[in-house]
Amino acid sequence: MTAADWAARYQADDTPWDLGGPHPELARLLEAGDLAPAAGRDRALVPGCGNGHDARALAAAGWRVTALDCVEGVDAALASDLAASGGELRITDALAFDGEGAFDLVWDHTFFCAIDPTARERWGEMVGRSLAQDGTVVALVFPGDKPVEEGGPPHAFDAVAMGEALGATFGLLHCAPVERGVARRTWSESVARYRRAAADASAAPQAGRS
Repeated sequence: MTAADWAARYQADDTPWDLGGPHPELARLLEAGDLAPAAGRDRALVPGCGNGHDARALAAAGWRVTALDCVEGVDAALASDLAASGGELRITDALAFDGEGAFDLVWDHTFFCAIDPTARERWGEMVGRSLAQDGTVVALVFPGDKPVEEGGPPHAFDAVAMGEALGATFGLLHCAPVERGVARRTWSESVARYRRAAADASAAPQAGRS
């Protein structure tokens, strides 16, 4: 889908992926302190942010959030809301974004599954450009059990496929079914966490299941 296609969906209020608030599993992780920023490591990137519910939740938890979307004016208040906590909204092609290694966290929810599978390598390259050494990717793996032949978006994938897109310098730390899912979603949801190896690591971890 093109930027114009996504814009038309928003204009028509045809946005079934929009939950009206942050994903329940993100809310749980933040409430539990499992996704808290560390001192001096508080920059988060949210590509394909949509109306910004997840971006706002991360900002409220202390992250300085840069949110990316290709649709102008997805939420008129989002830019000012993020700026209030040191973040920003950028209207851009997220796959072409260059974060210059400035981000400590990349949060992905319905972006990886929305892009065509042929663009997943570009997604991995974008994350590689944007994430700091020893940075973390946390992602909602959805739709986990959708038949591939049904196409998308959302396109089916699993934690291994996302790890392959990230490349050999990332290791899969954890992947498990969400504890708080979205009732209306037919397909399975998991949450996966990947870590980028530090520059002086003797060997790059390989993606795998835990």
